[in-house]
Amino acid sequence: MKKKKVFIFAYARLNVGDDLFIITLLEKYKNIDFFIEVKKLQYAKAFKGYTNITIIENDQENFNNRIPEDYDGYIYVGGSIFMEGGKVYNLDEGCNYFVKQCHRKSIPFFYISSNYGPYQTQEYFNLSRDTFKNCTDICFRDNYSYQLFKDIPTVRYAPDLIFNIETDHVVKKDTIGISIIDMSIRNNLVQYEQKYVNCMIYNIVEYVKQGKEVYLFSFCKEENDEKAIENIINQIPKQYQEKVYKIYYDGNIKEYIKKYKSMEYMICCRFHAMILSIAFRQKMYILSYSKKINNVVKDLELVQKYMNIEDLEKNTIISLKDFTVIDTNKLHEIKKLSKNQLNAVEEWITKND
Repeated sequence: MKKKKVFIFAYARLNVGDDLFIITLLEKYKNIDFFIEVKKLQYAKAFKGYTNITIIENDQENFNNRIPEDYDGYIYVGGSIFMEGGKVYNLDEGCNYFVKQCHRKSIPFFYISSNYGPYQTQEYFNLSRDTFKNCTDICFRDNYSYQLFKDIPTVRYAPDLIFNIETDHVVKKDTIGISIIDMSIRNNLVQYEQKYVNCMIYNIVEYVKQGKEVYLFSFCKEENDEKAIENIINQIPKQYQEKVYKIYYDGNIKEYIKKYKSMEYMICCRFHAMILSIAFRQKMYILSYSKKINNVVKDLELVQKYMNIEDLEKNTIISLKDFTVIDTNKLHEIKKLSKNQLNAVEEWITKND
């Protein structure tokens, strides 16, 4: 039987969360021939060990001049992919036209594990509605996004796809990980950057004084995580620096995840840091920079205590007693619901086998 050819749209930038999305598809559907375009071949390092994906180098990340019939189906997997003015495969007139073409030709187009916004104009919102009506299926990962479009029959909700990551691991005692973000590139947060940096330094020093090893995790070099880490470490007093370690992501996803899930404690600034720490049942504290994080915390009733980055002060103490571990039964239910992200894809594959 001829294998299906499926094209993946994604934020392929050596970003931990997005690479995990893609790898999840590759490992679950080994009998599908996947194709993905990347701006630079180095961005595809995480997928090179897989035989069911073809990497295409192309610096034109848009929907223009695409021919729907080139593939049997299309999957756009990604989180914050509906930000008005977004840069990668943005929802625009070109996207709308392409999705409508797929619909007319009965070629499936799926959106998986996304959230909607932020958006500024009614025009963008209306364009989104028109596009979603022509999708085969769109499964949001938060209830806020779902509520905006729930009247569209093909719109659904399920928890983030990555909740079902493999969870076996060995914890290294007395370790604290922190997923670091660069606030200077986020217009709504740049004013809080120095407070954030000062607060991280303050808490790192306190943890080292308590006999902990501190690991600073970069999820995406392209988004300046590494730059932010270097900035923080350079301001830590010398006598504490030897207990502070940098963990950078270079595409070796298995090694990175192995280090991540060995942490006893984790301060989660990144969205997928929160998802991973929940899945691994780590002692975690959520430091939120975005409503997309707050929405999921609310949807899943995750923790009683968390903090928004804009509320930090330079000497805000993130006490170890405020870290929480998710209840086992709750995690089991979240994992079960998370599998629904792929229901429509699964149905298409099964029906057409």
